[in-house]
Amino acid sequence: MKRVISLLVYSVLAILLIMGLGPIYVAPSATSPALSLYLPLLLAQIHTLPATETPMTTRSDGATCLTTPPPAVSDQNPAFSPDGAYLVFTRFERGYNLGPAGLWRLDLKSSQFTRLTPWEDQDNVNLPGSAWNPVNNRIVFASDRLDADDLWRIGPDGGDFSRITNHEGLPWYIEPSWSPDGRWIVFETDRLGNSEDGTVGQIWKVRADGSGLTQLTSPTPSFHGEVAGTFDDRQPNWSPLGGRILFQRRRLPTGQWDVYTMRPDGSDLHNITADPAAADTDASWSPDSHWIVYSSDHGSLPTPNVFVIPATGGTPIRVTHDATHEDGAPSWSPDGKWIAFESHPGQEEDTPASLWRIPAPGATTFTWPNWERTGTVRSSCSHG
Repeated sequence: MKRVISLLVYSVLAILLIMGLGPIYVAPSATSPALSLYLPLLLAQIHTLPATETPMTTRSDGATCLTTPPPAVSDQNPAFSPDGAYLVFTRFERGYNLGPAGLWRLDLKSSQFTRLTPWEDQDNVNLPGSAWNPVNNRIVFASDRLDADDLWRIGPDGGDFSRITNHEGLPWYIEPSWSPDGRWIVFETDRLGNSEDGTVGQIWKVRADGSGLTQLTSPTPSFHGEVAGTFDDRQPNWSPLGGRILFQRRRLPTGQWDVYTMRPDGSDLHNITADPAAADTDASWSPDSHWIVYSSDHGSLPTPNVFVIPATGGTPIRVTHDATHEDGAPSWSPDGKWIAFESHPGQEEDTPASLWRIPAPGATTFTWPNWERTGTVRSSCSHG
């Protein structure tokens, strides 16, 4: 009888998948002969998600493991929900930054995982930091699902999967983050250029409805005193208080990365890290906009670790301490207590990553932003 019931269950699942009803998530049960019978069909769409996918592994620096992805799969770019109960992140199916890639949601209390974007041979990638907006409760990300790399948004339950920008060919529109009021999106455009990876980035912004496309960095030789083609600008994040945008910049063709901030109109640039001997990348904000968290090999570290620095510049404070792992893509929790980040072993950049979190350093105590000015915190998430 148990075998008959199992066959019926998996038959129903197979029919649902054939009908195109999207991915189905099931918890593992006792071994069933039906599983081996239907496995080739089910693996195309079903992701088996136990109640707790990862053991609570803790490193010597106090960082705790949040995900243990399947072999060769890489979990990256964690960003907190406005209430701090969830993380959205990108799962790359074939290794570090190797797609196809999709957005996932992690319930930090129950350790339940939910896939938000559909299974497809495309890249859907979010940025750490201000990817999940507190006002419109939407997650902004980049996707090439309709050929060109454009900006998209999605609800925390996978609904309202909609396109924001619509263009053809180059440049690629990637790495977006919200303004705190949800009215604007700042993002990176990539073109072919004379950098180590063959592309050069610039920072732009656009309204949430796709209008008002505005370039912020290096468009002309006279723009804010810059020389066009001199810099490579990437990964912008809008501050929670709205007054500044941070991004990483290097001088072409082979300069080191530093973290900069500017006003939302592209003026008043400041080099925050100003460390010519270090590569400072993957930056995002503290909830009160007074601190910046980022990845760096400051101090000649063998692998980059997570640091924080005052938003006006100053002495970096090291957060993670692991000489065998590269820690990057950090995001600060809305209550200021945690920093989530990706980590992968060794110095090879293509090694798959997993997600971790660590307590924020005590030196970075702060007060909450004035949400009456920046927006109302709300969430329609249901526990997955």
